[in-house]
Amino acid sequence: MKYGAFPVIALASTLMLEQGERLSLAQAFDGIRSDFGVSDTMLGALAAAMVLVGVIGGIPIGALADRWKRGTLLVIAMVIWTSCMGLGAIAPGFAFLFVSRLGVGAVEANGPASFSLMSDFYPVATRARMMGRYQMGGAVGGLVGVGLSGVLVDTYGWRAAFWMWIPFGLLVVFLMTRLPEPVRGAQDREFHEFEHIEADGALGLLPDFAVPATPVRTSDLAYDDASWMDVMRELMKIRSMWFGLMALTISGFLTSALAVWGIDFFKQAFDLSATKAGAFVPAIGGGAAIGLIGGGELADWLLRRGVLNARVYVTAVASVLASAFFLPAFLTNSLPLAAVLLFFGSMFMTAPVAPSEALTSDVVPGELRGRAAAIRS
Repeated sequence: MKYGAFPVIALASTLMLEQGERLSLAQAFDGIRSDFGVSDTMLGALAAAMVLVGVIGGIPIGALADRWKRGTLLVIAMVIWTSCMGLGAIAPGFAFLFVSRLGVGAVEANGPASFSLMSDFYPVATRARMMGRYQMGGAVGGLVGVGLSGVLVDTYGWRAAFWMWIPFGLLVVFLMTRLPEPVRGAQDREFHEFEHIEADGALGLLPDFAVPATPVRTSDLAYDDASWMDVMRELMKIRSMWFGLMALTISGFLTSALAVWGIDFFKQAFDLSATKAGAFVPAIGGGAAIGLIGGGELADWLLRRGVLNARVYVTAVASVLASAFFLPAFLTNSLPLAAVLLFFGSMFMTAPVAPSEALTSDVVPGELRGRAAAIRS
């Protein structure tokens, strides 16, 4: 069954909120620091609060994503997220603001549901490409978050960085209510049943590319009733999954750090206002967007030409190149050079995301993808 573009747009919108809100929070740091008299360490803790909920909440949410209707989980998450953004906007003190940030993490805790849905919406042969488009939501959110919040914060104060997201949150809640629920594992079964898969007008595999036979399951574990320990033992056997999860974890960690402190770096290192620092968003968001799309496209292109380990190769090479560009970017005293280096560093930093997402999805049974994604979280 073909679902079209709506599912990837709807699911990408959750990433748009997550990433965009993080970057707009960075624009609000100066005002929060001034109003509440807090240190950079406390501001870092504020940014980490959402991630903490995502890490802890991802465990039970991952199990629910393998059992419940995943769209319902996302609706609940987005309602909580939007409500907590409103609470943050009216926070009378830092403690209240910190607690409200814990609720914002609800959208990140539901990452396993989105990952599982994307795997079941789109064909295996174009999975990396579609994962890249899904991840583009984060890049779009970054552009919206910093570009709009910089002007709003300079004009109306730091609380505008929270208020601006409430209409977006309500829109995403509506999109989640319209999201269909695909059959778990259907795309994987179709991939093994037919010799060639066509998706979006492009052949998934070349004629001389050997499609593996339907895999024979060697485990007798009942996935629906399995405990977390049983699932972990099952997943420990899938070594390639751990490579994909490790790549996603490292890339996610660096992306989150850059999202929170990248703009603040420009402001403090080069003495820029929020608006001027926001003008350098293309150096980070633009490069990240190209990497997200390019990494998935390149991996699927190589796969269709017989490079079986294409998703692994793209992930490994891009990760090395990201380090080569980031180190001098944060050491230079030249603003133009820093912007150029951050552009390419961001591009190579996000290039492994789509291939790694696809790789993880390829090797994990559909009934366990929510819990596998929770491990990454």
